[in-house]
Amino acid sequence: MVQHFEKGKTGDFALSNIDKIQIDNKEENVKSAEELIKRILPDYYNSFLVTINNNTEKDYFHIRSNAGLIEIEANNPISIASGLYWYLKYYCNCHISWTGDQLKLPKELPLPVEEIAHKANFDFRYYLNYCTFSYSMPWWNWERWEREIDWMALHGINLALAIVGQEAVWQNLMRAHNFSEQQIFEFLPGPAYLAWGWLGNFDGWGGPTTQNWIDDQKELQKKIINRLTELGITPALQAFTGRVPKYFKEKYPNAKIDQLPGWYGYEGVYFLDPAEPLFKELSKQFIQEQTKLYGNYHFFAGDVFHEIESPNENSNYLNRIYKGIQEGLLYADSQSHWVLQSWSIRDENIDILDENHVIILDLYCDSEPKWKKTNAFHGHPWVWNIINNFGGRSGLGGKLELIANEIPKALIHPNKGKLVGIGFAPEGIGYNPIIYDLLAEMNWRNKINNLENWIFDFACRRYGYCSNNIKNAWKNLLTTVYSGPKSYPPLETIICAYPSLTIEKAGSNGSTQMYYSNKVLLEALQLLLKDKNELSDSETYVHDIVDITRQICANLANEMYVDLVQSIKQKEIATFNQIVNRLFQLFEDLDNMLSSNKRFSLGTWLNGAKAKAKDHHDLKLLEWNARRQITLWSSPEIHEFHDYANKQWGGLIKDYYLPRWKMFVEFQRDCLLHNKEFDEISFKKKTLDWAEEWSNKNDEFEDANGENSILLAETLLNKYFI
Repeated sequence: MVQHFEKGKTGDFALSNIDKIQIDNKEENVKSAEELIKRILPDYYNSFLVTINNNTEKDYFHIRSNAGLIEIEANNPISIASGLYWYLKYYCNCHISWTGDQLKLPKELPLPVEEIAHKANFDFRYYLNYCTFSYSMPWWNWERWEREIDWMALHGINLALAIVGQEAVWQNLMRAHNFSEQQIFEFLPGPAYLAWGWLGNFDGWGGPTTQNWIDDQKELQKKIINRLTELGITPALQAFTGRVPKYFKEKYPNAKIDQLPGWYGYEGVYFLDPAEPLFKELSKQFIQEQTKLYGNYHFFAGDVFHEIESPNENSNYLNRIYKGIQEGLLYADSQSHWVLQSWSIRDENIDILDENHVIILDLYCDSEPKWKKTNAFHGHPWVWNIINNFGGRSGLGGKLELIANEIPKALIHPNKGKLVGIGFAPEGIGYNPIIYDLLAEMNWRNKINNLENWIFDFACRRYGYCSNNIKNAWKNLLTTVYSGPKSYPPLETIICAYPSLTIEKAGSNGSTQMYYSNKVLLEALQLLLKDKNELSDSETYVHDIVDITRQICANLANEMYVDLVQSIKQKEIATFNQIVNRLFQLFEDLDNMLSSNKRFSLGTWLNGAKAKAKDHHDLKLLEWNARRQITLWSSPEIHEFHDYANKQWGGLIKDYYLPRWKMFVEFQRDCLLHNKEFDEISFKKKTLDWAEEWSNKNDEFEDANGENSILLAETLLNKYFI
């Protein structure tokens, strides 16, 4: 494993040489690029010639013919991988994504007719959000991580958040301070809630964890780090930002350790003031313990008072805190760079940071770009990011035109400051691969000349087949799901919402407000289904048929809900019963269709969690975590997070959301029949008690039910729309 990078210079910004990892050993970097090609194309890797040329500051790739081989020349393995994927997309009409691959290749690969040359627009291509590790990744094994790291390389990622295995770091640090194992386990959150532990939002929730889990994650992180660094992707490990277990206050009573305000009802965590001498020592010890386990790559992520009020709102106090944390990090590692989210930092506190040792992630440029309001973060290096998904919620959505238009504008903007990168920071992944494909290409393109044509090319690659039906279907997708949304994505459905007469969202920050015509989306599905005979064996095509059908039906449920509420308000019980019967039938039919595909299945999530268990203690912990996070999320009394991570999954609709709606209907029917007021208190108690019971269940769910997804989608279409 490469332990350190030499310090270098790219543009105006001093950084560890992400794009020059090959200097350490050029032959090893050629080998790592070749191994990646072999993993992606096991039957074709001998058709490629890899050439690494490190005599350049900017990432680039060239693709050309050379003695009957496809030569990819670049300055590092990441650029080789980017060149490989460019070749596969634009010479072989292929596609690789979270939602399936399309790799239909001829017996002999086509040789480039002319040389293809691209140079990177950005020094950094950043990936991941703290939340992704909990909403999408908690149950991943090495095989799944290996696949994801290859995906990163193909999409040009060269800086990735890497926080798996933090439990072992804290365990070692607390052991060094003579804390008991019980105190350590009370501090560590459960496996599905680790993101908010490392963000400093709470201690222990979802735990106590097990030693098996800690050891498993530690070994997994070592493999992740090894592969990242082999390919030249710099891991951003965890920084020490002052959050400490509460037991530190008892052990060090003379140090200024404050309990912070609670996060949405959780007990406040404890914060060591950076002015204390203990702070720098703990920062150094933390980095040392982390380095022993996983190495040091000089990039450290961490945020201060994440979604929490600070103990003192005075700007001078906050300046002192930010400066103290950065100084503590530099005390631990003089070459360190603080990778800081823009989510919590205030405009007036930015200047206190040393611009040579910080990168600010402007997380939400697809909706609320902060760089335009902060004079490009006052000249500090920053990265243009999208979130595009909150809570790992299932749904089609995103802003394709914004990505295609705003990044080129930012690149030439006179007030862009030190724009050093672009990035993907979704809370959940596995949805809307077109968004990430486009964003990744913007590193290698100055602009998209015709977005409709680009989307059509994308669809042809995705299915390995082109037709006017596909072209027109994806044109409809552009003008519907990929034209927004105005609110936090993706569009939600009442199916997953807590039942009431005033539903506007399912989870906090969400919205059920339509921003497009469901009829136009329906037309897209009908157009795609016209090509079913040619594409029924296509994994990507089947996925999209299921996904679009799911979205149309979810939207239909929202429309039916309006009629349901109207029937209750007008006390029309016959109409009420008719709507309820049809709505609940839709729930069941949709659940059955989703259960036919493992990517839309509760079973896949639960079975992934259970597969990580080493014994019955692990099994109980992991299954509870998996069930609770996607439903109540928190405890019953903390309503803010209920259904935040809602999912339109087969099994979950029928087993969780439908019974909850049936309780609501029973209460409402009783009110209509006996002319009485709805008892909200009794209803809430019944549903919350039931939801808690559901978290403790252990019944089995299949990854997929084996039925034909396309036939089920057509059945839904004919039953509810034609």
